[in-house]
Amino acid sequence: MSGEAHTSSVVDAGIISEIFKHDTNNVLIWNGFKKDSKGVEIKNQYWKNGQSIDWEAHIKGTLKQGGCLNRNGVANCLVVDVDKEIDPVEFCREAYAVDPLIIPFRSPSGTKWHAWKFFHKDMPVAEVAANAKKIEKQFKKLYGNKVDVDKTQPTISGQIGINFPFSSSAQYPYSPQGNKLSFKQFTFKYRFQHHPLIAIAAGLTEPGRHKTLLLIASYLNQKNKMKFLDEVIGAMDGLDDEYYRKRILDKKIHEKYKVGAVAIQKRIAEIVGHEDVAEEKEYVAGVSEPNILAAVNATIEDIIDEPLQPLEIFEHTGLEPIQKRPWLMHGLLLENALTLLVGQPGVGKTMMLHMLGYSLATGNDFFGKKVECRGNVLGLFAEETSNESAIRWTACKQKMGKNDGKFKLYRRGLEHDLKLVKFGKEEARATEQYKQLELTIKEKNIKYIIVDPLISFQSGSYNENDNQNMDAYVKNYIIPLALNMSGAVIAGHHTNKMSMVSSQDNELLVDNQNALMAARGASALIGAARFVVALQPMTKKLWDQFFAEHITDGSNFIHYTGMIEAKSNYNMVEADIMWLKKETVEIPTDDGFTESTGIYATTELNKVTKAKNRLKAAKNLAWCRAQIPTIQKLFTKAGDEADQITLNSIVTELVPLEADFADEKVLEATIKTRVRRKLENGFSGKEETKDGYQMEGVEADDGYNYWLKRDHGSKGAAKVFITRYIDFKRKNAAR
Repeated sequence: MSGEAHTSSVVDAGIISEIFKHDTNNVLIWNGFKKDSKGVEIKNQYWKNGQSIDWEAHIKGTLKQGGCLNRNGVANCLVVDVDKEIDPVEFCREAYAVDPLIIPFRSPSGTKWHAWKFFHKDMPVAEVAANAKKIEKQFKKLYGNKVDVDKTQPTISGQIGINFPFSSSAQYPYSPQGNKLSFKQFTFKYRFQHHPLIAIAAGLTEPGRHKTLLLIASYLNQKNKMKFLDEVIGAMDGLDDEYYRKRILDKKIHEKYKVGAVAIQKRIAEIVGHEDVAEEKEYVAGVSEPNILAAVNATIEDIIDEPLQPLEIFEHTGLEPIQKRPWLMHGLLLENALTLLVGQPGVGKTMMLHMLGYSLATGNDFFGKKVECRGNVLGLFAEETSNESAIRWTACKQKMGKNDGKFKLYRRGLEHDLKLVKFGKEEARATEQYKQLELTIKEKNIKYIIVDPLISFQSGSYNENDNQNMDAYVKNYIIPLALNMSGAVIAGHHTNKMSMVSSQDNELLVDNQNALMAARGASALIGAARFVVALQPMTKKLWDQFFAEHITDGSNFIHYTGMIEAKSNYNMVEADIMWLKKETVEIPTDDGFTESTGIYATTELNKVTKAKNRLKAAKNLAWCRAQIPTIQKLFTKAGDEADQITLNSIVTELVPLEADFADEKVLEATIKTRVRRKLENGFSGKEETKDGYQMEGVEADDGYNYWLKRDHGSKGAAKVFITRYIDFKRKNAAR
């Protein structure tokens, strides 16, 4: 470092004025030296009221100035004056131990010290003054009365002045190693002061710079801030190693390392020479020097590295080529998305998840769904041992089909504790294991991750019923895993005991909405998932009513589970339920015995359900055909031009015609519900005609076709209608 002044730039003068804010109504002038009454040469200093510092003159050295840091009750920096000649290495090391945010400056004499500490925002002066006194007390333990307590700033009251740095070549800032810093290195250290590993790069000399740079690169990579790497290299004193830079940028040698608080403290301790060093805090975004003027006084979160630009938007012209969705399993798994499998404890979620994982790795169908893209699978099972996963996947091979070994099945069980996210009172943070998992995804080329149950992979003050907690957990940490591997995350999750299947008028009904909302905890989870599949255990009531008479293999309701599509963001969910049977599979063990496990298989119950539903639909259709004369009369009353009438008006007309209408024991509301359901089922059916068109509703002998229509935009009760047109082709055109 030369003996010349650091800077004379007008821009730099503006930066300094924002960093060293002062009372602009008074300036302390140092106009050379004078002799006191005893003939001793002293500084010729005096206060000049009513004006601020001329920073340009100050940094050029033509007028040395100082000021008071208390600005009407706020301050953004503090300083302690140590009036003693101390070796730079010793003083800087001790200053770092007192407070790692201190930046030591030489006093105007060039041999003594001013210890400055900076804040990135205005703070109450009482708070800053208390911090200054705390630091002063620490220095007094080291240097006794050589600490000029009358110069400690800011104070709550009183006009106390301090000479500001950068007025002469003697007033250098220093690094924790005791090395002089350039003005550029000083602003770098200031910008990144809340991240010791980054800040330590300013003025860093050998030994160990390459090691430090490697750790910093790993740290920047974790924070998605690799754009600052060249600034870090530039801040290191005299480091010009393009070869090592390319090894980082091209060979990615830093990605094998994940830097945490312990590694940071250890490296800084090696550099500074003691163990009492700061832990990492929140990341400070970089600010190019001209932008410090606008950002230096903002909160850390507000600091940016480039001027704010308008949000980029994209025009839809209608001419864009439409790309196929990146389906991994059509209707169930999409690239970069989360799929939830939900169900009550013990219903068989883990069994199902093992089967899905096996299917994705081997390419075997998953209950009729084909695997669009095979890949390596990692199963994270927090409630099963790794051995249990081995048993289940062996059972899958026996029942689902062979495994050609082209893609791998990896597992981690309950004996391997895994926490991916830690929640604090204010925020959630990725754990070291999360960062390790990211490395594993790359190293093992993982395409699919199964987390079961989802809730088990977090720790700390987490509340699953809190939407903010759930949103942060899923969107900030779970779904990004899918993005990292261009694959999908499948999560198991518990449900409340909410029925998803019921019966009415001897008809089995699937309640997709109940299936969707049954998932336990905050609704943010369901909102974040693109697909939700629900498992519903068979109930004895449903079994006795619909299936018992048809099943002769000795099984009963406890052996069956229904699988329901509860949500899909990209296609209509199936209204039917797929009934699956739990079968027992014996797996040989290494001691010559066997272990039993379960696996799902398709059943005849689905045929029974569909057959019953078809029979019910046929009965409803026949009943609706019988009501056509009554409906035709209502259309006549409405006028010849009428093409629709409300369903309520038809219900009102038909209820008195029901056989049990005169029975006082039967509520009229019950009859209305039954009639409405028959009308909705009968008139919403579809039938393929000979000419290839799909005819909806009921064709009558008056030449009209009658069918159900819903108007979701209508207000009030009149939202469902029976509408008619003369023929299907005309009806299709009129739409």
